[in-house]
Amino acid sequence: MPLSVDDKCLAFHGPLLYAAKVLKVHDPSNGGDDDEEIPPHLKDQQCFYIHYRGWKSSWDEWVGHDRIREYTEENLELKKQLVQETKEASNAKKKAVSKPKKIEAKKKRSAATALQEEALPTGPRITIHISHTLKSILVDDWERITKDKKLIELPCKSTVAEVLNDYYEEASAKEISPVTQSQLKEYCDGIKLYFDCSLSAILLYRFERLQYANEAADGPASSIYGAIHLLRLLSSLPELVSLTAMDERGCDVVVQQTDKLLKWLTERKTLFEESNYINTSSQYEGMALGM
Repeated sequence: MPLSVDDKCLAFHGPLLYAAKVLKVHDPSNGGDDDEEIPPHLKDQQCFYIHYRGWKSSWDEWVGHDRIREYTEENLELKKQLVQETKEASNAKKKAVSKPKKIEAKKKRSAATALQEEALPTGPRITIHISHTLKSILVDDWERITKDKKLIELPCKSTVAEVLNDYYEEASAKEISPVTQSQLKEYCDGIKLYFDCSLSAILLYRFERLQYANEAADGPASSIYGAIHLLRLLSSLPELVSLTAMDERGCDVVVQQTDKLLKWLTERKTLFEESNYINTSSQYEGMALGM
């Protein structure tokens, strides 16, 4: 591929093509170079160090021939076509999901008269104490995602699984009673499991869903997402518990353990640093908000 330093090109990042610029070229047939940054699987082939136009330099990377295309009219048309196909696939998914919902809605309306005189069951009510520090972190998180159009870089430096494991190791060492140690273990395992099951359904902002579809489909969510997403779950526990049939004793354990975990997180503000967030391209923004 006749590409040289400073040439414009197109490069695949996920399923889409993005405009980029060649910063370096590695060619082993010409002796190559000893750049330690070149990934091992690319050192034996010609590869290119590129910068995605409009993206932060932290996204600069080495790519092989399989991910790079020349900046031609034909490939620009392919770029548009991929965007259109992705939109169509997304719309098809939304329609497939919405049909069962419409059918269910009709069933509910037809049964409305029968339910009018019945009292709807209400689940248990709990109160979670979130510090002002953590509340501010949640507000900052919301603004960065929804207003600044940023994303959490995945996989997170400290994943939910790692955070819960660190917390368990530290907290269990302070527990003398085997009963409380058992409750702590059950709580941490339960929160991790609940996180894996609920992330995509209730813990992501709309702007994050395209990232989830492109980068986070493989592996449990707790091994990819981090502390801020765990904090989102903990702040939602009162509403989530109200949808269950949990007994009073179970609620007490959840409240006590959650309060302890939240206090522990308050003392570890480094888990929620602004550097965990990354800028997005205008193309990602258009795709994400069009989903």
